[in-house]
Amino acid sequence: MIDNKSIIKKIDKLNFSKTTFEVSIDDNENIIDTLSIEKTKSDENGNVLFEFKEIWNEYGKIIKQTYYRDTKDLFYQKTDYKTKSIDFGSEYQTFVNKENIIDKAQMVTFEPDNVDTIFMKYNYSYNSKGKKESLAVVSIYDSINSINFTKYNKNEKAEIRYQIIDNDTLEKSKIKYLKGKIIESTHEYKEPFRIEVYYYDNNKNVKSRKIFKKENDSLKKSFEYIYENNDLRNPEKIIIKDFEKDTIVKRKLITANNNGYDK
Repeated sequence: MIDNKSIIKKIDKLNFSKTTFEVSIDDNENIIDTLSIEKTKSDENGNVLFEFKEIWNEYGKIIKQTYYRDTKDLFYQKTDYKTKSIDFGSEYQTFVNKENIIDKAQMVTFEPDNVDTIFMKYNYSYNSKGKKESLAVVSIYDSINSINFTKYNKNEKAEIRYQIIDNDTLEKSKIKYLKGKIIESTHEYKEPFRIEVYYYDNNKNVKSRKIFKKENDSLKKSFEYIYENNDLRNPEKIIIKDFEKDTIVKRKLITANNNGYDK
């Protein structure tokens, strides 16, 4: 099992390569408030190795630090929640074997009077040609069985996902591709029931997102997010339509770049 600490130490020495501010704006694009700040570190090939994100909302603040391997796999994430009444957090790690394939993970949650650890095992299945067919991430905590199941298509891209706890399906997802590129993903959640549909452009960027809720045994569109991307494939503006309150909120992303892989 490869040690994550040495990779984290190496990434920590890098400079930040990009900073993005997400702000709310009025109809004249004047800034109303700062909603989040995200800083990233990338390697010389442009692969993101680290993200630091700070988010503010009505309940308090969330700080999330995420590390990636050069294979783009997330291997360490620390999340801190700071509210008016309580502070808590979590640490999630994945571990790879000698073949550089993730085979284990663990989640540690921190509360003022309690610390819990959940261990996860990655079980893969392959077809006769050695291509990945499925992945089942299995964990047991306090006699509760949890399975995150992913089925892959012939190109080894995720096609169907399920989150199952004690034989109860809490989330299911379906992903569509066209000529090898993702074009749509649909996610259905049990509690509270909702369906979220993401649509992607030719550069694999999310161009819109729709949220549906159930009302009188029928689906009703609750929210719609529209992402306006610039030529650099980064979201530049987000328009949020709230159909329940009949309001429209606009957000803008302001990005500053610098070269981060030369120390």
